Amino acid sequence: MVKVLGTGCPRCQETKRLVINALAELQLAADVQEVKDPKEIAKHGVMFTPAVIIDNQIVLQGRVPTYEEVKKWFVERAAKK
Repeated sequence: MVKVLGTGCPRCQETKRLVINALAELQLAADVQEVKDPKEIAKHGVMFTPAVIIDNQIVLQGRVPTYEEVKKWFVERAAKK
């Protein structure tokens, strides 16, 4: 499961778009959830958005990732499975 945490700001939307596009390019299926509620975001221990959580692990917070960075997250996880 992939969670994109953010308030819906342009940086958060860009991060979500990068995640969805990377999954599509790599032909990987994943449930992508967008978490906008500040209380729910805080429950994950995230202080800065946008943030990305993959398999309950925070992989990014406080900045927009590069597309190559996002693809690397998924390639590395696919190799472990």
